[in-house]
Amino acid sequence: MRTLIRFSLAVFLFDSFNCAILQHAQTRPDRFDWRDYGVITPVSDQGMIGDPVDFVIAEGIESLFAIQTKTKAIPLSKQEVADCCDDPSTHQPLYKGFDCIVALGGLCVDYSYKNGTGTCNNGSCTPVGKITGTGYIPAGREDFMLKVIHLTPIAVFIDAGQSSFEMYTSGIYSDPSCSSTQLDHAVQIVGYGTEAGVDYWTVKNSWGPTWGEQGYMRIVRGKNMCGIASMAFYPLNK
Repeated sequence: MRTLIRFSLAVFLFDSFNCAILQHAQTRPDRFDWRDYGVITPVSDQGMIGDPVDFVIAEGIESLFAIQTKTKAIPLSKQEVADCCDDPSTHQPLYKGFDCIVALGGLCVDYSYKNGTGTCNNGSCTPVGKITGTGYIPAGREDFMLKVIHLTPIAVFIDAGQSSFEMYTSGIYSDPSCSSTQLDHAVQIVGYGTEAGVDYWTVKNSWGPTWGEQGYMRIVRGKNMCGIASMAFYPLNK
């Protein structure tokens, strides 16, 4: 089940933590991929949950928790995000970025969350993945994204409405028909690289491992392709 979402473009501002990244970032390598460090969980299929935002929220916290604790990533509850952070009538997020998880006090391990009622039941489990806020990347700043990605994977909204996107199987994706403002899907950026002189982002989708490159896509970097840099954010745990 591939449910798309519709968002209007927002303006994001730097915070002091963001500025520190820009000032102190080290020289970056030509290629970087968080999958090499064991902090990315297996590709999911949206299935009955449907909302891709629920997946990128949980995945962002999974990765940051693993990075900061120097452990292998464990799946956190996407259902808990759906039950506790979405409007039950529209299934759209009630909070900006990762702020819902801050309000909940953290996110539980996937198997420990007792679901099935369709209502928030976060008291049924002990939260593991805890964060303190959301970092926002100013629209269009892929140079900034290159610095943040070395700290944690990045959640982004993109235009996935093109048939070329849905039918993607491999290679570096680029489609001039993609919009940079009509954003209807959410994915997680886990790395970047260059192939045959073409720069790309490595993106984890939530359409199952049979889509794309085993559930992933490489998409052109540096051109705000499909709005990948129009609405990007990441979890903070200061």
